Order: sequence, then C-alpha cells, then structure tokens
Amino acid sequence: GIMHPCKPTSAADINPRKTKEAAPNDRLDWSAENYRDVELVEKALSPYWKDKTAVMTPSERQLFLAGLFKVESAQCRDDLNSTLWGILSGQPWAIAIYDAMAKSAVGINSGVLHQFGHFDECLDQQQFQTNPNKDDPPELIVRSQYCLVDIQMDGFTMHTVASRQKEALNRNGDAVVAAVWGACLPASCRSSDIAIFTQLYLQRPVISANESACQLSGLGAATELYVDGGMFAYALVLFIFILLATLSTAYHVYLIYACRSADDVSKRALQQQTLTIALLSFSVIENTKKLFQASKDQMGLNSINGIKAIAMLMILAGHALSFIYSSPTYNEAFVAEQTKYPTFAFLYNSLLFVDTFMMLSGFLFCRILLIELERRRGHINPLILYAGRYIRLTPAYMAIIGFYMTWFPSIGSGPLWRERIVREQERCQASWWLNILYVNNYFQTDKFCMFQSWYLSVDTQLFFIAPIFIYLLYKMRQCGKHLLIAAVICTSLIPFVVTFLRQLDPTLLVYADELVDLASNNYYIGYYIKTHMRASAYFVGLLTGYLVHVMQAKGKKLHNVLVRVAWLISTFIGIATMFSICRFYRSPYTHIESLLYAALHKLGWNLSVAWLVMAATTGHAGWLQNFLSSRIFAPISRLTYCAYLSNGIVELYHSSTIRYGRYQSYVNLENAMISHTVDTFILAFVLCLLFESPIHALERILLRKVGRHEKRAPSTENQSPSTSEEQVA
Repeated sequence: GIMHPCKPTSAADINPRKTKEAAPNDRLDWSAENYRDVELVEKALSPYWKDKTAVMTPSERQLFLAGLFKVESAQCRDDLNSTLWGILSGQPWAIAIYDAMAKSAVGINSGVLHQFGHFDECLDQQQFQTNPNKDDPPELIVRSQYCLVDIQMDGFTMHTVASRQKEALNRNGDAVVAAVWGACLPASCRSSDIAIFTQLYLQRPVISANESACQLSGLGAATELYVDGGMFAYALVLFIFILLATLSTAYHVYLIYACRSADDVSKRALQQQTLTIALLSFSVIENTKKLFQASKDQMGLNSINGIKAIAMLMILAGHALSFIYSSPTYNEAFVAEQTKYPTFAFLYNSLLFVDTFMMLSGFLFCRILLIELERRRGHINPLILYAGRYIRLTPAYMAIIGFYMTWFPSIGSGPLWRERIVREQERCQASWWLNILYVNNYFQTDKFCMFQSWYLSVDTQLFFIAPIFIYLLYKMRQCGKHLLIAAVICTSLIPFVVTFLRQLDPTLLVYADELVDLASNNYYIGYYIKTHMRASAYFVGLLTGYLVHVMQAKGKKLHNVLVRVAWLISTFIGIATMFSICRFYRSPYTHIESLLYAALHKLGWNLSVAWLVMAATTGHAGWLQNFLSSRIFAPISRLTYCAYLSNGIVELYHSSTIRYGRYQSYVNLENAMISHTVDTFILAFVLCLLFESPIHALERILLRKVGRHEKRAPSTENQSPSTSEEQVA
C-alpha cells in the first residue's frame, strides 16, 4: 500500500481538487501519497457528490477508493481516478463502466458460478466518443476493458452442482468454490491491478486474474476490423469458390436452355463430355439435385441412409446438450439431475452414436471394396484408394480449419468469447497441419484443434490398415475371417486393460466443469480420442460387411426363429448399453463396474447396430427397412460429413456469446437442440455446395482417368454402387 509519514488528521486537511478554485470538470488528484485513509477521503468527497447521480452507496465508494489506492500501476490509478470523477460529476461513460461490473454474487449455492455483470455496457464506449456529453471532453474518456476474474467464494458449498468438485466438497468441507466474475475496469490496469482492485472491492480472495483474457472496448480506431494476411487469404479463396459456383451455375442455366433446342443425340453427347462435367461440378443446381435426388437401392444400402441420419441427429443433440451443460446456467441443478435418470441417457451417452458411424464406415468400406476386388479380379491400386479418400475429405475440412484460424474470432463477442474462441484459434494455428495429416489425436494434443476432429483421424488411420484385412478376406477367406475376429476381440479388450491399469472412468462422463474445455480434459485427450481405444467399432463393421457380402452373394436367408431371437437379443443389448450409463452418475460405483462397462458397452452397442445393419441390408428388417430407406433421410445422410465439420462452429458460437446464465427446462433444451441442429445443417449445406460436392465430382473425373486401364470382370460392369463420401465416410 501507499505509505506517507504525514497522515492528515481531518477532512479539512485534504484538498480534493487540483486548485482552490477548481473548475467543475477538474479531476481529483490522488497522486499525493497522503491519500491513503479511505474514510477521511470519503468525508472530503461528500460535499462534491451529487445526490441525483449517486450510483454508489457510501460503502461502495469506500470499497472503490480502497482498490484505487492499492493498485500498483500509476496509469491504472490515474484512470480509476478519472472514472471516479466521472461518476462524481454524473458522466454517462463513467457510470457505464461502474454499472457494468458485477457487484455481488447471486445463486452460488445453486451452481450459478458466472457473475458476468453487463458485458456490452462495459465495452460499448463508442457512443460516448461519437456523441460526447457537452460537459465531458472526449480526452477524459477512459478506455475500458472487460475481464473475467476467478473469485474464491468462501462459505458456499454448491449443493446442487454435479461435478467432481461437489464430490470433493462432500468429502472435504473446506474445498475451494470458485466463481467467474465480470470486472469492468480501465484498460490500463494490468493483471496485478485487476486482482488487487477486485479483491479489495469485493472483499473476497482472487484466485486468478489474467489480462490476456481481457477484452478492450471499441473506442475510436479500435472499432475498425483488423484484417491480417491470413484473413485476407481465406477471404480470397472463399471468393474464388463462390465465383466458381456462380459461373458454373450460370453455365448450367445456359445448357438447360441450349439443350431444349438440341436433339437427343447431341444433348447426350454434350452432357457426357468430360469438360462439361468438370464445368458443372461447381453448379449449385447440379449439386443441389444430387443432394436431394433418390438413388437406386443397390444391395439394400439405402437403409444405411436412415441409420446415418438418425445417428447424426442424436450426435448433434448430444453435442448441444454438452455445450449447454458446460455453459453458464441459471438452474444448473435441473441439467445436473437429468444425468441420474434414463430419460436423457440417449443424449449424454450419445458417444455411442459416434461408434455407430465408425462401425458403418468399416461396414461400407469392406462391402464396397470386396465388390471392387471381384470386379477388378483382385487388382486395386492402394495409392488411388488412399489419394481418393484424401481428396474427398480434405478440402471441406481445410475450409473449416481455415475459418477457425482466421475469421472465427471476428464474428461474435461475449464474456467467454476471447477465452474460448481465441484459444481455439491459437490451437488451430499451432496444429492445423496435424489435422490434415490425420494424426492430431496422437501428437500435440495439448493444442488440439476442433474438438470433434479426432473422429476423422481415427477413421483415416483405420482406413489405411483396413485393406489388408479386406484383401485377406478376398484371397484367403478363412484366414481373413479369423484374423478379423481376433482384431475385434483384441480391440475390445484394450479399453478394459487401460481402464484397469490407469484406474479410469468407464467412459467420458458428462460433468459440467470438465466439458468447458475438452482439450484440457485428461480422459478425453489421453484416452477417448485414441485409435486403439476406438478401433473395435470399425473392426465390427468390417466383419459385418464381410458377412453381408457373403449372404448377398449366395442369396442366403436366415430362419425366422433365428431372426426373431437375434432381434430380441440385439434390442436388449442395445438398450442395456445405452441406459446403464445412469449407474455411474448415482451413488459411488466400484472399479469392477467401471472395468466391465469400459470393456463391454461399446462392443455390445456395436454388435447391436451390426445386427440392425445386417438385417436391414439382407431383407430381415421388414417395415423398419422401408422406414430407414425413406427418401427423407437421403439428404440428411449426404450432409452428415459437412454437418460433422460445421457443428463445432455452431456450438462454440452459441456457448461463447452467452451474456447470462440461461434458464433450462425440457422445452428450452428441446428448442436449443433443434435450433443448433438447424444452424448446423444450414452451414453444412453451404459447405457441401461450395467444397465437398464439387471436389468430389472433380476427384471422380481424375481417378476415372487414372484407373481406366485396370482389369475388370465385364459381367459385373454396371453393378457397382457409388463410392462417394456418402458411403465411405
């Protein structure tokens, strides 16, 4: 603190103005070291306080002065001084700064740990610069900043918060309860100043205050958008793709009118020209038609559309619930309670639907590659196979990563915006190259870019080794089959062994405080995203693809009794694996329970889905097959890849623009999930039209020319299904 040997003894000894004949808008002078007695200074200030603008109570003024005196930076102290004088004289800009700061905690015991104050009021200073008060010269305006400070809330116990912190509180009554506090202070105040002022003003210990997490107000030139080289390059690339789509669509419109006057032979010749196909690859009309058109149900694979669509909708709903759960909530107890009941199990255990996609990926790849091996008499160029997949996946992927790296921080704002979005941008700028090499789930995981990107890495790594198993199934069926069964068993045992050795949770549990930043969640980064922990679903898919291939090739049908028993068992296993997760959110569970669930729940779910796929593709699903093959699922299924890529933007945006804790109920959660899903598919549609579909069309033209001279079996020339990303994701 500031010390001085000559301490004033009365208010009369203090001259709160620079001169004896002070002008009304002179600032208070706190540079003299003898201004350290808060009560004395408060008495000196009282004659100058205007009752009509007294936004501070006497006790609040004393707390403000206590913080002002103790801050370390002279500039911060001077700006706090200016702010106080602005409040004294009723200046709107100063009152806005003070009014925006959270003054007291509300609802800590109920889990309301975010006391944001008023973010927009703090940072919206441009209005005061543009239209300054006649008594408020612009040079006196103090630029503000909005900071989040972690405050220790002694005496609170958070009885209703579902977190490991609550468990610690139950065991240890003196465990720390921390609240995130919104502080609006002058921009000149540094970390130490922020900590000192908030601690003295709030009269509570400060755990941390980091100025790098602060957001500056839009004052003067600061309101102008700064565009760096990366942002310009991304905008240029996006403009080129939009221009290509526009020109291609215009050319398509021209062809539509030109073909009306041409004969059938000329029309067909024009439409089949490689150049025409290439020029139309970016056409919005053509790509929209592809997206919504019905396809022939070859080998029963249309039923996969329904499974993919439903699984993706469940995954998106689960993501929405997780982000809502980890965001500021007014009644966190409501959301926390849902984990104890089966009602919401299919959402907070939606992780299993991700395994459904992994299983379908293995199934489709095995099924289609076996057909291609038979068509080409065992001659498949693996380089073309791998190159084709890389070309299909990467452009749309890079479009999203590029957005994270450049423009994402510029499209929104909020108390949590800088903490979450800028952090995500920095991670992507540091590790984007690992994403497009599809190895980011093993390297530099502390800088993990895009929380959902692990799936692409796992799927791609398994895609690279899958041809070995599939080729063995083609050449040496018994050997390949036994090797594949062994792979299923081994990859199912790995989670059991790792959980046993590391004393882990049975799966990724939905605790609010652990979902805020998945990249810092030890279980998520260390185990959940690893290929060796996820591979069993893919190998079950490969085995299912082989079994379906054999059944369809030989025209085999299962006995009705066997079909009924299989449906009964698979339904029971599926329900058990999905809803048994509730056990781990209730009373303390044993390590044996954790081990058994870790080992069996994914395998059980994958086998259940495997039967569904087998039954639906071989004619043993009855009305369910017709439902899953419905045309309504086709466009959703074709958009699943782009929806998967786009969903992170939607969830991060919604969770980072929150200004206050949201009240949650069943209806509100339902509305949020639906709106997030709609937003995701809107972005997915744009991404598909601009990047995925055009690149896929060009890739097919390129690879068709490269593989033109490979050997084929002419009798099956026209029986191959499409190998688009829709099927081999």
